[in-house]
This record gives sequence, structure tokens and C-alpha cells, in this order.
Amino acid sequence: MAAPKDSRGFGVVEWLLLVAVLGLALAVFFPYTVGDKQDRSILICVKNLRELDKAMRLWQLDNQKDTLSAVTLEEIIPYLKEGNPLTCPSEGQYIVTGLTNPPSCTIPGHALVN
Repeated sequence: MAAPKDSRGFGVVEWLLLVAVLGLALAVFFPYTVGDKQDRSILICVKNLRELDKAMRLWQLDNQKDTLSAVTLEEIIPYLKEGNPLTCPSEGQYIVTGLTNPPSCTIPGHALVN
């Protein structure tokens, strides 16, 4: 007579199926987490650029300058919310050249869009 089959635990086929399903789930969801991190850094950088632009406008009003005036990053730091220079999350550098140009970042894709 054949011995009764022990039904406890998973067999080889069940384990292979489980690994395949988990691998498929990781393959589907992993790219979204990487893209979210990049999107988040762009959003933070653009938020910082908006803050810099607001600080430039406040500096312009306080110093009674026209739109052709030059301004530096050091001059607008006191007009930022925290009074601290902002940093790009992707380690880019912020550039402020004058009131006619919006502030910019050295990382491609990090830009103010009007």
C-alpha cells in the first residue's frame, strides 16, 4: 500500500510559483519608486526656485530697484523664509543673475516654468 501523502508545507511547485509572483510584483513596482524619487527632487528644487524668485521681488521692492537691476544670491538670502540659503536635493547650484532672469539650477530639468 502507498503511504499517505503528508499535506503540511509547500511543495517545490508552490515555492516556484510564489517566487515568480514576488519577482513579477517587484519588477512592476520598482520603477515607480525610482521615478518618484526623481520627481520629488524636481518638485523640491522648483519650490526652492519659486522661493528664490519671491525673495528677489522682495529685495527689489525694499531697495527700490527697477527690473534691469542685477542681484546676487547673497543679497536675497535675508529675504528667504528661514534666512538660510536653499539647496537643491540633487546637489545642483542655484544661479541668480538679475531681476529680468528667473533663478535657475545647474541640474537639467530643474527649472521654473511660467
